[in-house]
Amino acid sequence: MTLFNLFALTNDPENRVLRFSLSQEVQSDLTEYIKKQEASFTECAQHEFPFDGKYKPDDGECLIINNFDDIDDLSDAISNPLGVSEILPNPSIFAGIKALFTGYVGDAGEKVVLLQNFDKRKIISSSGLSIFHSGNVYKKVDGVGVTIDSRLSAIIKGSSLKFFSFHSVRQIFDLSQYYIEATDSDISDFASNKAVEIKDLTLFIEVSDTWIRRKLALIRQSGILEKVPVSVIKAVAAEFNIDLETKKEGEVEIIILPENRAEIKKVLRLLDEDYYKSPLSSQNYITNSKRPA
Repeated sequence: MTLFNLFALTNDPENRVLRFSLSQEVQSDLTEYIKKQEASFTECAQHEFPFDGKYKPDDGECLIINNFDDIDDLSDAISNPLGVSEILPNPSIFAGIKALFTGYVGDAGEKVVLLQNFDKRKIISSSGLSIFHSGNVYKKVDGVGVTIDSRLSAIIKGSSLKFFSFHSVRQIFDLSQYYIEATDSDISDFASNKAVEIKDLTLFIEVSDTWIRRKLALIRQSGILEKVPVSVIKAVAAEFNIDLETKKEGEVEIIILPENRAEIKKVLRLLDEDYYKSPLSSQNYITNSKRPA
């Protein structure tokens, strides 16, 4: 049985893909653990729907992008693991990881990449006092490490990318080239969202250029207005000095979208999470992609 290797996809353009050096015992456990996740993923992805930036899969369904551009050559790492540099056991380097992945080469030579989203909460650090249970007692964690999640975020099989959550996989890959623009009908559907109010729908549609329509498609796909309360969105807007008009209908707060194209774009940038604060300088910035440079 071929044992899986473990890799990290990072934000560092000079070291985009790095390899974890694993003992054979850990490799064996990892292989069994991830194979179960792949089986679960496959069972839950019985029906595939082409990704268009609008459709949200139900239970038993997944989204698929055919002819996916594996720009970081994750498949190559799977077939040539020793050609990948090892990752240093350094918390600051681990903080730059955006995905963990492993995989194998199938019987027909098809490469399969199995991916998990990653964030700082999955870093095990010795900077504080981390303990684990072993031999009926709790012992101190002496080094740094990572927690392997219990589910896969996406699978690349050959040239196809399969996933369930657009929001999750978007933290790993830039999918902007694969989604389509919101139509007039889509904009009308967006206007019916209880969290927003568009005063003049006809005017809003008229001023909606390609940029606005693509942003609307992404916002609808992410479901941000269903996941995040307007009060939280309003607080973030204030932090970035964005003028966000709201009103209350009973206990429900609603975002009133502006009519000016430039102001609309500011609000849509906010809803699509384009604003971020630098962790070093605490400066506010705008990004044009969810793919870190």
